[in-house]
Amino acid sequence: MNKFFRVFNLVRLSLFQIGFGIMLGFVQDILNRVMIKELFLPATIALGLISLKELLAIIGVKVWAGNLSDRYTIFGYRRTPYVLIGLVSCIVSFVLSPSAAYEVHITGGSLASIIESALTDLALWKLSAIFLIFGFGLQVSTTAYYALIADMVDEKDIGKIAGASWTLMVLTAIISNYTIGSYLKVFTPERLTQVAEIGGLVALSVGLVAVLGVERRNAEIGKGKEKHNLPFSQAIRLLASSPNTMLFALYIFISIFALFANEVVMDPFGAEVFGMPVSVTTKLFKPVMGGTQLIFMLLTGFLLSRIGVRCGAYFGNVFGAIGFGLIIAAGFMHDVHFLRIALVVTGIGLGAASVSNITMMMNMTAGRSGIYMGLWGTAQSLAIFIGHSSAGVIRDLVYHFSGNHMLAYAAIFALEIVAFTASSLVLPHVSREAFEAESAEKLSEFTPASEMG
Repeated sequence: MNKFFRVFNLVRLSLFQIGFGIMLGFVQDILNRVMIKELFLPATIALGLISLKELLAIIGVKVWAGNLSDRYTIFGYRRTPYVLIGLVSCIVSFVLSPSAAYEVHITGGSLASIIESALTDLALWKLSAIFLIFGFGLQVSTTAYYALIADMVDEKDIGKIAGASWTLMVLTAIISNYTIGSYLKVFTPERLTQVAEIGGLVALSVGLVAVLGVERRNAEIGKGKEKHNLPFSQAIRLLASSPNTMLFALYIFISIFALFANEVVMDPFGAEVFGMPVSVTTKLFKPVMGGTQLIFMLLTGFLLSRIGVRCGAYFGNVFGAIGFGLIIAAGFMHDVHFLRIALVVTGIGLGAASVSNITMMMNMTAGRSGIYMGLWGTAQSLAIFIGHSSAGVIRDLVYHFSGNHMLAYAAIFALEIVAFTASSLVLPHVSREAFEAESAEKLSEFTPASEMG
């Protein structure tokens, strides 16, 4: 019976990120499209707002939250309170975001007047604060959640639970966006706000079901796990002084940039290049490209033990680069049918590359997951932050000088092709054996002798 309840708890724990699938899918695919197309906000501002959630990870919120949950319990629980604090922060800010977005009014034709209008718009500062709170909640909640998985799950099963959770998040984003697209066929600001309110309620319900009662009160953390936690400043010094660690962090940065820079521009691309309404873009990009990505995540994950992570990453990089080339061609031809084919090819690449790189990250820890998953997570967040924000800057600059929406989006997709190519060029130089040997040597320089096992 104890085994049954343990398995039951692990299954419901894997459901937690369903809520984040709903919220991230809405924010990154629907709300950002509304801000750019319907509210006429510059893409630099709209995508910059969305990327704020990653900025907090870059400045150390992930490491801070993880160390805080290691050191301090709340009512005898080490992880659950931090998961819930972050989740509630996310949901409250998520529900407020649509109505706050409609309060923003950026005016002016020239770049200088747009900047002046943005700096003096109190509603924009309010929306910025809302997105910062959302990012704070996201980083705190997911960090404590993965720490809870590490505490509760045997090492050999951690990848399965984390993989199932991530897959459910992507699947939920696809299904929820498709459903929301049907509801927003009659589009009004009030309906957009209702979607956020319902989505927040669902996220809260699923989150509570997933985590409450999983963690035992006053449970001890596994022996020896805390000795690998370093302050953020020392973790950065460790990264900077370790060439092989730095190389893999660079690889993660390039690969994640290639995988995620596109996710906030696909719906605006469909709106501005193909003239698609909200109800069409929400049923096209996430279901077609995201659905294909999900299928190939599962397929590649099943085959990785046979083909190896390098082969999976190369396969994904090739299809990703070809796919974005086809998307560019479809845009210039203004051919929706060809665009669907291009989205499928791109989804194949994104699915294979993402699961291969996630697996590689989990393997590159040298037995010190606390330190290195934090470092890889920081590199990942930096890549997503730069990818999302730079996509907005590129779109606005190219459109400003060319007056052509397609050229603006082609520049973004071309940069992703470059990133996939660069990732394939760096990958042969990544060595797990060299990394582990270097890690053992360098970590001893940062860890007091009394803490070494």
